[in-house]
Amino acid sequence: MPLDRRERIALFGVLFAGLSLRLLHLAEQSRDVLFQHPQLDEARYVGQARLLATGGAFEPRAFWQPPGVMYAIALVIRVAGHSLTAPRVVTALASTVTCALVFAIGRRLFDARVGIAAAAVVALHGLLIFSAAELLPATWAGMFDLLAILFLLDARRSPRHAAAAGLALGISAVFTPVILPFAAVAAALLLYGNDDRKPFGAFAVGVALPILPVALRNFDHSGQLALVSTNGGLNFFIGNNEHYFETLAIRPGYAWDELANRPLRVAGIRDPVAQSAWFRDQGLAYWTAHPLSALGLYLRKIWLFFHAAEIPRDGDLYSVRSGSRVLRALVGPRPFYLPDGALMPLALVGIATSLRDRGRLVWPLTFVAAQVLAIAMFFVSARYRVPALPILALFAVVGALAIVKSAPRTRALLAGATVALAVLCALPARETKMVFAAEHDFFRALAYRNQGDAPRALEAFRRATELDPNDLRPWLELGVTLESVGRAGEAADAFTRAAAVEPNNPRPRRMAAVARFRLASASVGTDRDVALRELRAAKAIDPGFFATAIAEFETRHAAVQDAGFWAAVAELRR
Repeated sequence: MPLDRRERIALFGVLFAGLSLRLLHLAEQSRDVLFQHPQLDEARYVGQARLLATGGAFEPRAFWQPPGVMYAIALVIRVAGHSLTAPRVVTALASTVTCALVFAIGRRLFDARVGIAAAAVVALHGLLIFSAAELLPATWAGMFDLLAILFLLDARRSPRHAAAAGLALGISAVFTPVILPFAAVAAALLLYGNDDRKPFGAFAVGVALPILPVALRNFDHSGQLALVSTNGGLNFFIGNNEHYFETLAIRPGYAWDELANRPLRVAGIRDPVAQSAWFRDQGLAYWTAHPLSALGLYLRKIWLFFHAAEIPRDGDLYSVRSGSRVLRALVGPRPFYLPDGALMPLALVGIATSLRDRGRLVWPLTFVAAQVLAIAMFFVSARYRVPALPILALFAVVGALAIVKSAPRTRALLAGATVALAVLCALPARETKMVFAAEHDFFRALAYRNQGDAPRALEAFRRATELDPNDLRPWLELGVTLESVGRAGEAADAFTRAAAVEPNNPRPRRMAAVARFRLASASVGTDRDVALRELRAAKAIDPGFFATAIAEFETRHAAVQDAGFWAAVAELRR
């Protein structure tokens, strides 16, 4: 049944608003140096995409991360040039397509008004707008997931629709393999109770087609089977070990490198596929040794999937919110977790009230269940639940309608359940208290330094140290940058602060001691009291390094004729 005029206008308005907000947010972010110089996973994807777009060679090993978004960025770069504006605009368009797809699903399963309402929630959802500005897999995976669900609505009767659904899920898996459990369940549902086996076969072929070239490429480069990427084992271990909270909180830097290199250090394993298997086995060993603890942690992560807060991973929505008028208007600050503080409880009510109609709603219900159960096997963050949010928005609309349209007694019961769920979904958790505000300035500083803009880099590094004095990384990089501009004393102070942040970390201790020795050497000819002070500081910071470096210091300055000075140095040697 075609849309009437009012419905067409409403749908156009929703899509226009969704795209406008995404582009406005992009315009705001374009003033940030990180817009064209991203960091962390974005930087890795962009670097690989630029290599691919220019015919460069990848590392001769299996993909570490799923390559889907790399291919998408490379395609846009090939057409539009190396600026990251075009890839971000295309991602915003993909996010807007998601609004249209959730409308189409809502209209098919319910009616046009439900579809338009769900599309409006998706269009205005702050996390989805935030994710649409990132060059990461979540937005793309969510679009292909919804496309698959739309095709699955007719897949049992149509091999062509089944093939299209499988193809969409296969493409989604190349962006993020966490969709594969849903693909397996969908295949089983297409097979179960269906005398026609053609839809199942067409679906299976569709899923395999995008994944097969990636798997073959991985096998060719590693000699081992890796369907999409080799980071799954590490991600599984992060979410399944005795020190889950500490592991989850590890950030890129020395501690992350120590974690990622553990298979090499502990077991001598160098191959990425074998390293992933090692991490997987360690996570499974945790389940075997501590089944009740592991089960409790798994249930906790299921709860976190529906939590009102947006748990940060690479980026922190709440930190970016402060610099975006769009996000300030659409995202509540901590601890007022909107919009998901309202969306999640309403979605749970909508799911509960939809179970009686599960035969008709089997695909969206199964999709949500598969996403929750699969992601909880790893760990929960805002970006990992992005693909499920449009369907949860649809169920939130269903939940709200169930409350409004129910008889008074049932309405009171459902409203009470919604309030109780809202409280439960907003309870404080260690994961939701993680704040990465300092990281944005830290990565801005790295970008400025890479551009040769030392003054702005120093300013941003200092802001990062003020926002989080207990983060080692800004102190270290501040010291490196100060050294590069000849401010050795300030650099030594920065390294010393870094050593105080992580006393058991040998790297900042060594860097601080080296900096102190340099200051001592520079002061020998002008102020030997200062030189002695710096030597004492070096010994206090890193006695082991002092013991090995003092001999070189003595040899270098052997021409100095000052008995008192050398007597003090000899005293330090003891």
